[in-house]
Amino acid sequence: MKNLITILLILNTFFTFAHVGSSGVVYEGQAGKYALQVYVQPPDVIPGTAKVTIFTDGADIEHIRIKPIYFWYGDEGSPVSDEALPIIGKSGQFEGIIWFMTATPASVEVEVSGKRGVAKMIVPVAAVSTAKRSMPAGLGWILATLGVFLIGVLTTIFGASVSDSLQPVGEKATPKIVRKRIIGSLVGAIFCGLLLLIGNNWWGGLTKAYLNDMYKPYIANTKIVEENNQTVLKLAIDSNSIYNRKLSYLIPDHGKLMHLFLVRQETMDAFAHLHPIRLDTLNFEATLPNLPAGKYLLYADIMRYIGGFQYTLTDTIDIKNTIINTKIQDPDDTYAITNALNKKTPTLQDQTITICGTPGIKTKLQDGSSIVWEEKPNKSLVAGQVYDLKFSVVSPDGKEAILQPYLGMMGHAAIVKTDGSVYIHLHPTGTVSSTSVGVMQKRIKETSVEPFIASPEVFKDSIDKVLSKIQTMPEVQRDQFLMANMNHNTKEHHDGSVKFPYVFPTAGSYRIWLQIKRNGKILTGVFDAVVI
Repeated sequence: MKNLITILLILNTFFTFAHVGSSGVVYEGQAGKYALQVYVQPPDVIPGTAKVTIFTDGADIEHIRIKPIYFWYGDEGSPVSDEALPIIGKSGQFEGIIWFMTATPASVEVEVSGKRGVAKMIVPVAAVSTAKRSMPAGLGWILATLGVFLIGVLTTIFGASVSDSLQPVGEKATPKIVRKRIIGSLVGAIFCGLLLLIGNNWWGGLTKAYLNDMYKPYIANTKIVEENNQTVLKLAIDSNSIYNRKLSYLIPDHGKLMHLFLVRQETMDAFAHLHPIRLDTLNFEATLPNLPAGKYLLYADIMRYIGGFQYTLTDTIDIKNTIINTKIQDPDDTYAITNALNKKTPTLQDQTITICGTPGIKTKLQDGSSIVWEEKPNKSLVAGQVYDLKFSVVSPDGKEAILQPYLGMMGHAAIVKTDGSVYIHLHPTGTVSSTSVGVMQKRIKETSVEPFIASPEVFKDSIDKVLSKIQTMPEVQRDQFLMANMNHNTKEHHDGSVKFPYVFPTAGSYRIWLQIKRNGKILTGVFDAVVI
């Protein structure tokens, strides 16, 4: 069973990058004075087209233009932008199509013009091939038949050109003419064969290059060991799946090099959000919190500097014995215990227990405050539709709670489909990390044809120094530092609410873990959702 789940997770990563099983990109933010929400459905084959939908905040917008910008070529090497047209019957919504011609980290530039001026927004997109198209069998037979017919016609033309075409009209073909016809046809057949051989080699080279450029997931190998009376998770990135030097270019996202999530398989009643430390280029480790025994799905997010390219490592691990009395390695590490799927009460006992909530129903959090998912009760969500998953927090005295930043954002959410085939780490900006946006914005400002990137050793050393500095900052200073780099307006969350734009990719049952911070304590709310 573990091998089956592992294969499922690895296959799903071919279709996604900073998540599993969800290829669409949703980003919400400010473009000058305009508040925009952009949904990009990237192609799974490059070259290919991406569908871009823009949701705006007013009726005073005159034009929206969109274009791809590639990390390696910058703004100077980008094509001319295309017009996104208003969607009939949907006020404030625009839609357009753009081509991605090169498999590389990229972004979509959205330029808005209207009464509030002209402004731009950058939405990072992983423009890489994740699928291989197969020709329909019927079309293959049709093309093969046409090919045989054309070869027959060409060989006939070759034979006739050196025989019958030289014979006077009306005369009977002599044996010499017949021999010339046969020889000409053979020469024509050999010529057609050479053309087919050259064409096949050319097409084979293109296919090989395409397969080499297809996205290949990083593979994680994890194990659990006992060290110094602590249960430690060891994660090693398979060196055969990637060149080691590429992992020297990892950059922190929300102040961490890795965000690792554990979800107890099948019951989904145990959850952990951890931040392993880097031991060397390929190896990470984290002390495990008080988790019950069982098999767990593992998802670990990392980000490379080149294009702000995000990856999710996947694996399954088996915790053989319940973990107790362990020390938290990182103050930002959290875990939560709740009721199992399809059960109203928890079967596990822990001080962090919280009952799983549903849309529209007030649910208690660990500190006595309450949280509500602002969605209609008993309402099924629709796959493929953009939703604002909004949650409101109320303090124990009934007043709106004041939320604090947690890892540079007013909230984090992890969404996992109950069969493990879908995973996403969400922020109020959507499925895109603000760190990725910052990387692409920096690249666009550069005028050089190619970006300057330090050597792997220098780059890794500088990142380690930044991480060390962040870890030694007082909490308030660290929050301010991380928030300054998030490019997101947090004023809307002072009313105790936080929202996450997202598109559920497929129908089924999902569990959502929402994490916020209040009075210095990280709180986790858990919700179930049904998607049709």
